[in-house]
Amino acid sequence: MMWRVIKNRIILSFQDNEVEQEDLSQSLSLVKDVIGAVDSKVASYEKKVRLNEIYTKTDSKSIMRMKSGQMFAKEDLKRKKLVRDGSVFLKSAAGRLKEVQAVLLSDILVFLQEKDQKYIFASLDQKSTVISLKKLIVREVAHEEKGLFLISMGMKDPEMVEVHASSKEERNSWIQIIQDTINTLNRDEDEGIPSENEEEKKIMDAKARELKGKPLAVV
Repeated sequence: MMWRVIKNRIILSFQDNEVEQEDLSQSLSLVKDVIGAVDSKVASYEKKVRLNEIYTKTDSKSIMRMKSGQMFAKEDLKRKKLVRDGSVFLKSAAGRLKEVQAVLLSDILVFLQEKDQKYIFASLDQKSTVISLKKLIVREVAHEEKGLFLISMGMKDPEMVEVHASSKEERNSWIQIIQDTINTLNRDEDEGIPSENEEEKKIMDAKARELKGKPLAVV
């Protein structure tokens, strides 16, 4: 918005000369593109630095089995790209909230907790806290403005994790960026072809609704 105002003011100062006004408009557009490219590089570098900080703080002995059975360890963090990280709360089956660090990577969402000034993979009712973005559904928690559900829809035994943010706005921001990352992952893997047809989406949503309707057992 600010850039548009500045651009319009500069262009208006040359309103009596259409040729110079057009040249100036093109030049300002190029300047905007350069600034955007620089900002993107800076943001990318900052995320690399932040991911390295998380990697360094993570306990080398900590390891987590994903829902697929694959093991995820500290070294796997270095093979990913950071999208976003921040403090959230995981809700246990008993209803308790545990503060954790959510680390959204290009294809995986990781939850870490602090122990002895180091990060370890968070524990939650014997569920995995390293969640693949493949076949992941993100939904708001009904009647809870800070909560969201992460529903892993594998071939069988769907699994749901309830996450709470610090505010409704923060919850909405997490939902949006997780969904955007999922969409980007699907496009990259399928070269622009949707990873599932409308019928598959309906089936996944139906399973998600069924899972959300079931009471959580206390483990």
